[in-house]
Amino acid sequence: MSPDPDRAALLIWGVAHLAELEALGRRRRLRAQSDESVASARDRILGELSPKDRERLTAQLLTLLDNSERLGLKMSHPGSSGWPGLLSDLSFPPFLLWMKGDLLALVPPGIAVVGARDAGPPACGAVSELVRELSSLGICVVSGLARGVDGAAHRGALAAAGRTIAVVGTGLDRVYPAEHRALEADILSGGGLLLSEYPPGDPPEHWHFPHRNRLIVGLSVAVVAGPHRRRSGTYVTARIALEEGRELLVFDREARGWEEEGPALLAGEGARRVSDAEEILSAILSRGDIV
Repeated sequence: MSPDPDRAALLIWGVAHLAELEALGRRRRLRAQSDESVASARDRILGELSPKDRERLTAQLLTLLDNSERLGLKMSHPGSSGWPGLLSDLSFPPFLLWMKGDLLALVPPGIAVVGARDAGPPACGAVSELVRELSSLGICVVSGLARGVDGAAHRGALAAAGRTIAVVGTGLDRVYPAEHRALEADILSGGGLLLSEYPPGDPPEHWHFPHRNRLIVGLSVAVVAGPHRRRSGTYVTARIALEEGRELLVFDREARGWEEEGPALLAGEGARRVSDAEEILSAILSRGDIV
């Protein structure tokens, strides 16, 4: 019986991915933002592994493959079917993804909507209304399944029977935060997608979340920042969007309880203020990101 080329490729990408995650957990970055291609970075990392570490990581990956299949998770790497093409434009793209749900959610243009976890009901209601407008126009909304604005964004998409993608900071066998278990189930039943670069079993480590924020940017042609503080994951995501050349928009809607520090700073750095879906589409169409 001839070897499965898809599985062989998955093993190559997967071992490099696990090596990189281990290094990141030790606060060591194996790739710098440079002209090195993702395949070249993969080969270099594999070449730097000792035979013992390569054997250990291969065994770990084989176990993850079995567990992923049992859990109904899809695994994808650059160049494979189902790989989100926009991610390849990132300066630091992942080597491997775990996905659960309908891969057709990756087909419509994606717009990220992010904001504060502790945003109050007025702000969350305004964000949900905005996302319902976007979803009704066929836009797939990307967010991070967190409390506050993220949850409001996903719920807004579902209310309009639209697709939404949740990029999470844990393995896909976990739900974080736990109170979003029903929301996660609704995303899947609504034709949406859950996506993570962390393997099944991985807990919500603190460093996972700023690292995963680049994937939220990478899946989107634009990032809409709702209410947030300067020292926040939302501000980090917005800065990544600027660095990666994605359209950065600030949702400017008067509502009591908004924290304006972050949006005001972003507007001063060149982000465009928008107040509805029409203005968002106009900003993106002016760049030619949606044809």
